[in-house]
Amino acid sequence: MKYIGLDAHISSCTFHVLDADGKSLDGQETATTGSKLVSYLRGISGEKTLCFEETNLARWLYAILKKEVDHVVVCDPVMNHLMSQGPKNDKVDAKKLAQLVRGGFVNPVFHSGDEREEFRDLVGGYDDLIRDFVRLKNRYKALFRSQGVRRTGGDFYEEKSFLKDLQKRPARFVGKGLYETIVFFEERRKEYVSELQKQSRKFPEIRLLKTIPGIGVIHACKIVAAVVSPDRFQNKYKFFSYCGLVKHQQESGGRSYGLRTAHSNRTLKGVFRMAGHTVVRGKSALRKEYDRMMSKGISSHAAYNAVCRRIAALSLILWKNGEKYKDDYVKDSSKKKIQS
Repeated sequence: MKYIGLDAHISSCTFHVLDADGKSLDGQETATTGSKLVSYLRGISGEKTLCFEETNLARWLYAILKKEVDHVVVCDPVMNHLMSQGPKNDKVDAKKLAQLVRGGFVNPVFHSGDEREEFRDLVGGYDDLIRDFVRLKNRYKALFRSQGVRRTGGDFYEEKSFLKDLQKRPARFVGKGLYETIVFFEERRKEYVSELQKQSRKFPEIRLLKTIPGIGVIHACKIVAAVVSPDRFQNKYKFFSYCGLVKHQQESGGRSYGLRTAHSNRTLKGVFRMAGHTVVRGKSALRKEYDRMMSKGISSHAAYNAVCRRIAALSLILWKNGEKYKDDYVKDSSKKKIQS
């Protein structure tokens, strides 16, 4: 087995090769072009394991190099604490990656190379737009507050006539620019939603996920783009941890240091927590389950968290089984646990 570390950048890539005994066999820097990367890997004989970090280049590298080696490990750079020790340059980083993957000390990041992973670009673009849109609206409202004008309601961002409430000319000038940008962002948001709905028809699991209370088309798209394949997770508890819906006990030397949320996917955490809020305000079987837990003395916060985890578990099992949501899944949960 040859262990190959790859430190990748947009202009150049650096390889380092170790054998099974940890002896350095080769190290080389090459331009970041598909042909040169493939050519270098083909020149290495024997069974090969390639390791590189999750970056903007990772998906492209995975797609063009996965057929040239026996194993590809895309690792989480957040977990590579040893990379920060000692001197740092491309050659050193490539060698450390080879050493880490040889010792089994890397935390792999899931890649499949299918169209669901490509779908992430569209979903990520929508998320970026919404974050910028929220900041823009906050700036617009803050401008009015700075002039002693208090405005609320959805029509505040839609009616240009409110600008006359700004008495100072500089404030009106800034407000006019912000308003026009808000109008532009709203049009782009509608275009994104339309494109998401169009692209979602390619994935039948989105139709299944939309049947779950609290999950709409946008949330369903985010789940599919983030998860890609439900078979990644051995059970629902692994999925809860990935979504940041559970905390883990911290213990050492027989002493407890409390609970801590594991490194998780923020997008999925936001999806399921927002879905939980929608369920609590609704009248579904999940809302009745929430009320049942409250009647047993469980706090509203704990009951809400349990509902969020139930929605996550339903998303996983319905996707795996290709089934639509039924209230029976919740009504019978006290007698028969949903297995994932």
